[in-house]
Order: sequence, then structure tokens, then C-alpha cells
Amino acid sequence: MSRGKIIAFLLIAVVFFGLLGMAKVRGIKKETKTTDQIHAEVGKPIQTSRIELGGIEDTIEVTGDITALQTVTLSPKISGKVSYVTVREGDIVRAGQVIVQLDRSDAEANLRQATAGLESAQARLSQARTSASVTEVQSTAGIRQAEAALAAAEANLQKIKKGARSQERMIAENQVATAKANLNNADANLKRYKQLYQQGAVAKAQLDVYQTQYDVALAQYNSAMQNLSLVEEGARTEDVRAAETQVTQAREGLRAAKANAAQNALRQEDIKNAMAGVSQAKAQVALAQEQLNNTVITSPIDGVVSKRMTEPGQMATPGMPLMEVVSLSTVFFQANVSETVLAKVKPGQPVHVKVDAYPGQTFVGKVEKLYPTASTGTRNFSVRIQVPNPESQLKPGMFASGSIVTGGSKAAVLVPQDAVEDRAGRSIVFTVEENKVKMHTITKGLSNTQFVEVLMPTELEAGDMVVTSGNEYLEDGDKVYMTNRGPAKK
Repeated sequence: MSRGKIIAFLLIAVVFFGLLGMAKVRGIKKETKTTDQIHAEVGKPIQTSRIELGGIEDTIEVTGDITALQTVTLSPKISGKVSYVTVREGDIVRAGQVIVQLDRSDAEANLRQATAGLESAQARLSQARTSASVTEVQSTAGIRQAEAALAAAEANLQKIKKGARSQERMIAENQVATAKANLNNADANLKRYKQLYQQGAVAKAQLDVYQTQYDVALAQYNSAMQNLSLVEEGARTEDVRAAETQVTQAREGLRAAKANAAQNALRQEDIKNAMAGVSQAKAQVALAQEQLNNTVITSPIDGVVSKRMTEPGQMATPGMPLMEVVSLSTVFFQANVSETVLAKVKPGQPVHVKVDAYPGQTFVGKVEKLYPTASTGTRNFSVRIQVPNPESQLKPGMFASGSIVTGGSKAAVLVPQDAVEDRAGRSIVFTVEENKVKMHTITKGLSNTQFVEVLMPTELEAGDMVVTSGNEYLEDGDKVYMTNRGPAKK
């Protein structure tokens, strides 16, 4: 029962018992009348209001809390003593602003140590690269020298195995022929001079000259024959073996040179290890730098400090809350909507929001999002309503109420909410004509906290007097009198 109907009921009771009291006071000794008899004589007390023609919005009344979309709790990532705190509750902060500073001494020392380690690792890498370069040059030169020695040894072996060339054989044969010719000439001269000497035609000394020429020619001939024999015979076995030994030694030298080249792979492994050491040292520097950066705690958002939970000198540990910052530009109205009317709520619908902190002031927002699940206890769904807050008046935690506008009509026949009675599945309204009421069945349209739209066709018109209080006891044709003295339509 509405508040107006309760008041009307009390007024009826007051009037009824007042009449009885007056009768007793006057001492009229008449028969006591029943309530029905009194109503038949003077009518039933009612209050009235007139039907209006105007616009109406279909609204859903909701309640909830003002909530911040962005609320962050600042906490350290490392342990340390708080050096200083820059803000207090209510202070406005900007994203990136330093809020809390932890002691930096240990972190700075760790960074210096890590930087020194990186420089040492980089020096080892430089040494490894230099050693690898030298080793590669030496091994390459050794292989080339060994390959050249092997090629020379193999060529010498082939030369020895092949023996004299055709040109050398021809030269040897020509030398034999020349020596033979010279020997024959010397022999003929010697024989002639021997005859002449025997005849006494020449001296002994002259004979000795031709004897010497013969001996020389014979020696040259024998030498040429021996040289030709050597050319025809070829290389000696010991010379071939010696040359083969040289080839074998040259091959072993080349194999050793190539084996030494494997040192290049070891030097490359040294470089890889040194590079890994540099990478590890860089990671240590980055970690130390990050630890140093973590001594500075900044606000990630623009907002207002809502809680300060630390003081200088306090030991902070990872995850320990130090400060809470709320972004008032992201506050929204989180309302609860019954599942019975949820289908009427759509994103983008306007909402009139009121908070107790600002009586008489209405904030205009709009439905932003409907949450997909309901509360198991109340079967209500949460709705996020975006409310502009340029002056930061709305604060998280405020209680709020709102009216979600789900539809509207610009020219409608409007009767007060209290004038509509629901009986036996029908919606009825009583009009007042000549101190009597007439019952009308209506079809309801849109409604809000004040009015109900009457859909066409209907007998009701703007200006008709309708009963707003006392109508729960009325029937069609009942006699009434108005306690609010509103004139009846005639």
C-alpha cells in the first residue's frame, strides 16, 4: 500500500470516529449508525487529482554504489627502507609522478658490481676474438706451406720415376756420336804419325801430341757412352725411395697442418663462451638497473590519493600496500537491476543519477554495459552506468540511486500512479462526477514514479478528476466527498 493510500485510510478513520464522538458529546440519543449507513448519507472520503496531457518517460528505478574503474594500490617489487613519501590523502597525482622513494644505496652498489662484471666479460670476448684470428692466420699459412711441400715432393718423385726426357737422351746420343767421331779422327791421325815416325819423317814429340789427342778422345767417348747408359737405364732405386719418403713426409706435414686447423673450432668455441659471458653480464646489469629503478615507486594513473599506508623509515616488502590512488575521471554508477526488467535495459539509454551527498542535484549518465551473470542471492544483474565527473564530485563508495529511461511518449494521457487500481487482472480508475464516482477500465502504457500513461481508446480526457486516495474502497456509483476540496467535473 502506498503512503498516500495509508494517509487516506487514516483520514477516513479520523472522520468516522469524529462523527461518532460528536454524536456522543451532543448527547443525542439515537440509534448508532453503521459505517455503510454513514457512507450512504455523506459519502466516502476521497482525495483527487486531475488527468494531464504531456510527455512521459518509462523508467526503471535502480540503486547501487559509485565505483572507480581505475583504483590502484601501490606496492614495492623489492624490499627496502622507505626514504621519503611525497604525497598524502587527497593530493592530486599524475601518471609517472614519484610517490615513494626506497633507499638506493644497495641497488647502486649492485649496479656498479654488475657493470664491472660486464666490462670484464667484454675484455675476455675481445681476447678470444684476437686469439681466434691469430690461430686462423697461422693454420691457414701452415696448410698452404704443407700443400706446397707435398706438391713439390710429388713432382720430384714423378720426375725421378720418369727418368731422362727425350731431349736429354738425344743430347746423350749426340755426345756419343761426337765423341766417336773425334776418337776415329784421333785414331787415324795417330796411326799416320806412327808410320811417319817409324819412317823417321816426324819427331817423337809430334807423335806424342797425337797420342795425347787420341787418349783424350777415347776418354771422352767412354764418358759419353757411360752418360748414355745412365740415361737409358733411368733413376736409381734408392733415388726413387728417397723421393717417395719425401712425399710421405710432406703428406704427414699436410695432415698435421690440417689437424692444427681444428684449433680454429676451439677458438670459435672460446668466442661463443665469451659471448655467453657477455650476455650473462648484460643480464646482470639489466637486473641491477631494474632493481635500482624499483626503488622509485610512481603512480601509473592520474588520480587522487585515497589512502597513505606508509611513512619514512618503515621497512617495505614486496606486495606490501603503501599507497592507494583512485582515478575520479573513471568513476561509474554500478546499479542493480532485477531480472524481471532486465530485458528493457539497453546500452546507451540515459540515466538520471542522484547521490545523497548532493541533494537536489541530478547527474545525467548512460548505460554502458550489462554484466552477464546475476547474483545468486538476489537474482539481480549489475549494470555499469557511465556518469561524467568533470568536477570530481562523485567519489567511490557513495550510495546512488538512478532512473533508467527505457522509453517515452511526448503526448500521452497521464493519470497519477495512486489513481490506478489493479483488480481481478484489470487496471481501473475512478472519476468523480456530481459527488459520485465512475469506474473506468484502462490499458496502461508507460509509467514512472508519478504517472501512468493511459493508452487509446479511452473515455478519459485531460482535466478529468480522478480519485487518488480512498479508491481502494470504492465501487462504481459510490457517493463520495472530497477531503482535498478539489472541484468535481460537471
